[in-house]
Amino acid sequence: MAWLEEGRYREDETVLVYFKGTSLATMAEGLSAHRRPPLAQGLDTAPDEWGVIVHHMFDPSSDDYDGVNYRELCSQGAELVVFVPNPCIAKAHGPHAYHYKGGRTSSCVNYETAEYVGEYWPNKLAPVITAAGLDHQHATYEEQLPQLISDHLGLPALDRDTVTVDRDLVATYF
Repeated sequence: MAWLEEGRYREDETVLVYFKGTSLATMAEGLSAHRRPPLAQGLDTAPDEWGVIVHHMFDPSSDDYDGVNYRELCSQGAELVVFVPNPCIAKAHGPHAYHYKGGRTSSCVNYETAEYVGEYWPNKLAPVITAAGLDHQHATYEEQLPQLISDHLGLPALDRDTVTVDRDLVATYF
């Protein structure tokens, strides 16, 4: 997510969330209620289209290092895909991706190694990932896996021209 400001953002502390079946305002309000207001957001979209929002993983100003309960933000009819690029860079844990539908976890993908792909069940993405035969030791694995997930779920590519960054909020974090 360094594209937001040519590397200024610390990738280990941001989370990328795609949402469908809910509005940008609802997502922003829900994340703000969890003390994770959007650092960046895409355009508001129709309910059947994917929107995007980026938020800080933690709230260091209030010493809050708990994760967000995305099931609470995923009402009936809504769908979320959450990419956590570096959940714990200090401990060298790999990225995670989560897929939620109607308030339930559909998939949790742990990028650590190939055997972790289906570690969390139910994981409806595991067969798709396994069938793709990605090499977890390949240098681009951490790029190939989100691309596979994005392609499978029909997530749009991020577009600098349609994402607005809240520079004042960003400045309070860094």
